[in-house]
Amino acid sequence: MNELLINIISVVVTAVVIPLITLLGTKLVAWINTKVNNDKTSALLTTATTIVINAVRCVFQTYVEALKAEGKFDKESQLKALDQAKNIAISQMSDEVKNYIVSTYGNLDNWINTQIEASINVLKNE
Repeated sequence: MNELLINIISVVVTAVVIPLITLLGTKLVAWINTKVNNDKTSALLTTATTIVINAVRCVFQTYVEALKAEGKFDKESQLKALDQAKNIAISQMSDEVKNYIVSTYGNLDNWINTQIEASINVLKNE
């Protein structure tokens, strides 16, 4: 009888418990990976946005304010300021940040242009 009970428990453990533990372990690893990926992507996006905002502030302080004080900030100067901010931002972004933006938003230049324009709007309204 004892031997039969041990065989039944062994079969139940082998057939049910071990696969259940494996399944729960797989689910746990997947859940942990989503948390790590979300934190990582959040950090990449925060880094990229901070870089763009700092580039806009730098160009605004060193280039735009001087031209505005002289009354020489025209359309051509605006385009030059945009290029300067974009170049600063791109030069400060790591390849990992650039790759994240491209894979998430499709085009680095378009994303940076949009962020620069949004940053300028925020700065104007501060």
